[in-house]
Amino acid sequence: MNNKALKINYAAVIITGFIAFVLSLIWYSPLLFGKIWTEHRNSIPQSAPGWTMFFAPLRELIVSYVMAMLIIRLAIVNWKDSIKLAFLLWLAFQAVGMAGAIIWDNMPLKLGSVHAGDWLMKMLFMAASLTIWHNRKTQLVS
Repeated sequence: MNNKALKINYAAVIITGFIAFVLSLIWYSPLLFGKIWTEHRNSIPQSAPGWTMFFAPLRELIVSYVMAMLIIRLAIVNWKDSIKLAFLLWLAFQAVGMAGAIIWDNMPLKLGSVHAGDWLMKMLFMAASLTIWHNRKTQLVS
């Protein structure tokens, strides 16, 4: 593999991260799981300060960057293998974290499931998208 194939495509990371953020907005909307989310939160729904929407996509951008780095460093070229990686990362970090919140912090199971499902959906999307994008770029360079 040449050096160009090992470089992170920052445009892919940014676009994938922002699309994942939009998918999350849909996930928590009344179209999907917004009712469960609103019903099981402990606080009264309040509008978030405007600055939070500026920083909110940073989570997805960070995950997108790390996912891209892992895909490149592990030389994953098949989107199915990247899906397996994303699932294992989700299981080890997000699912375990949500399980802790459900067990120790009395988070309602439905709410924890909505949160965990959101991250599973986003991580699977990011892994597949970044792998396909990276492979396309690598094939063009070769």
